[in-house]
Amino acid sequence: MNPLKESFHFYTRHIESLLLLSAVIVLPFMIVHNMTINYVSFLAAITGAKVVSSFFNLFLLLLFFMVVQVPFAQYVITDLEGEERPLRQAFRAFAEQGISVFLFGVVYVLAVSIGMVLFVVPGLLLLILFFLTPYVAVVKGKTPWQCLRSAFELGKRHFVPIVGLLILTSVIEWGISMIGLLSVTSITTSFGAVFFTQLLLYVMLCPFISVLFTLYTRKWSTEQVRKQEELAWEG
Repeated sequence: MNPLKESFHFYTRHIESLLLLSAVIVLPFMIVHNMTINYVSFLAAITGAKVVSSFFNLFLLLLFFMVVQVPFAQYVITDLEGEERPLRQAFRAFAEQGISVFLFGVVYVLAVSIGMVLFVVPGLLLLILFFLTPYVAVVKGKTPWQCLRSAFELGKRHFVPIVGLLILTSVIEWGISMIGLLSVTSITTSFGAVFFTQLLLYVMLCPFISVLFTLYTRKWSTEQVRKQEELAWEG
């Protein structure tokens, strides 16, 4: 089955567990992100350092996004391999690999953010070429640092599909956010209502994005290993 279609099926079949993971892991990260960004934006408005605010927002958003991919990716892999209690395995993977992914994310996101703020194109290239690293780490059961080469090869080989998937998920997220925003503002203009609606929508959408990229990474990794085995056999 095509990974895109399979992602929809997987998400709907496991929606309860995925939303539980999202509520426990993604929601706290998003609350911290919004509180921090609001404070930084306030300081930036006073000091006039809007560039710093934009940089920090991009940095924190990408960093948190990298870290929260681990439990969802592990849940998908555990279920597809027929192992028991995928939810427990997901939480365990987050506890065991979260720090290593966080440290990798700091370096990766810092490089991407600097590249995008200063030159744009280098930042985008780094973003795409190493975007699959946390997914590859879960698929291979290794640390992100051990998977840099594999992730880079996948990013280089599937550069255009990754860009397409990022655009697709961004459009979906934007569309759902706009629908939610218009729906809420037609009832109330309360900042709290708008804020929590946007937060809830992201908590619901994040698992699908994770499932989508995990399935594509698994497919591409399998093809990569098969090709390497064929080349080794021919050699």
